[in-house]
Amino acid sequence: MERMVGTYIFDPRMTAGKMIFLTGPRQVGKTTFAQMWLKSSGTKETYFNWDDPSVLLEYKRNPLWFKNIVEERFNKDPVPMVFDEIHKNKHWRNILKGFFDTNKERMQLLVTGSGRFDTYQRPGDSLLGRYFSYRMFPLGLPEAVGDFSRILNDGEVFANGGKLAKIVRDAKLKQAAEGLVLLRKFGGFPEPFLRGEEEFHRRWQKDYKTLIAREEVRDLSQIQDIRGVEVLIEVLPTKVGSPLSIKSLSDDLAYNQRTIARWIDILSALYLVFTLRPWHRKITRAIKKEPKLYFYDWSLLTDEGNRFENLIAVSLIRMAARLTEKGLGDYEIRYIRDREKREVDFVMVKDDSPICLIEAKEGSREISKNGRYYSDKLGIPFYQIVNRAESVEEYPGNCFVIPAVNFLMLAG
Repeated sequence: MERMVGTYIFDPRMTAGKMIFLTGPRQVGKTTFAQMWLKSSGTKETYFNWDDPSVLLEYKRNPLWFKNIVEERFNKDPVPMVFDEIHKNKHWRNILKGFFDTNKERMQLLVTGSGRFDTYQRPGDSLLGRYFSYRMFPLGLPEAVGDFSRILNDGEVFANGGKLAKIVRDAKLKQAAEGLVLLRKFGGFPEPFLRGEEEFHRRWQKDYKTLIAREEVRDLSQIQDIRGVEVLIEVLPTKVGSPLSIKSLSDDLAYNQRTIARWIDILSALYLVFTLRPWHRKITRAIKKEPKLYFYDWSLLTDEGNRFENLIAVSLIRMAARLTEKGLGDYEIRYIRDREKREVDFVMVKDDSPICLIEAKEGSREISKNGRYYSDKLGIPFYQIVNRAESVEEYPGNCFVIPAVNFLMLAG
């Protein structure tokens, strides 16, 4: 299965002379992607998993082991290499720094890891300036159906509603519609999606949550109350789609607010959940602090409306990351809500300016009053992404209904 990040992560205009860091959720496909890259480059032997005791043993015996491999294999093209899960070594930054600084002209180094790896990339690290970081997300619809031909590579198109509507209006996407049904049901993690079996999916989900709570959380944070984290993970799906109240969670779970906030930060660092900040500029009486929370695995949600909104949220942050990583601007996804409870699910922001509003709807084709209100107030288009819509419709006031399948094939 081809992954979207593979279409640009090795662009020499961006990554020449740099290490490439690839992070993302557990079991999202990073290791498979890395191994397939090596295979396509004509080698399998330069994959090194630091979870493998033999790798650690060889390195301890001879700290120049990797350097020797590069020297033996280097002809004139850089040697492709993968370090997987190296962040589990306490001295991983120094290992990478020393190895890269003396061999960067002779190799192309891909470093993959879980959310913890991303957590450790902080300003002031000794690796600063030596890498570009990329993220792998759960499957998007183009990946699920193997069709990248409709993906937009210009985020500015979203600022022009008429132009975007024209692009998607005539698309015939029967296969993509079938793929979307499977994505909604089984989520975007490759193994359960490709299996397509409900029993396997339920077992996989249960084990995945256990892995995060009992191994990943403990390793990253040294939290002792793992049962409390497990309860929080079970409760959080009911909070998707609404501003997240730490106080309410604190009252429900009988833990103090600081503890709940810390646990959510850790679950975010491990790519189980993510949060979107509110956009409040030029919005009277806007909510400014409370984020909205979503899961990377939207299939954890039982409410169909929330599941669909969560799927759209993942698609939007995936697109924002792709456009940002390609150097096309600083893209971010936020949401809008004011004290009168007028809310729009998402606002796409480029270089700190909003360019469009997006609302996820299961079936309603009637334009949201809140969407129309904020579209007029901010002077940007409003797109209502409707799961059961079959055609693109344009309404007065720069408002549009777009079928979900069409939109998701554009978003990537």
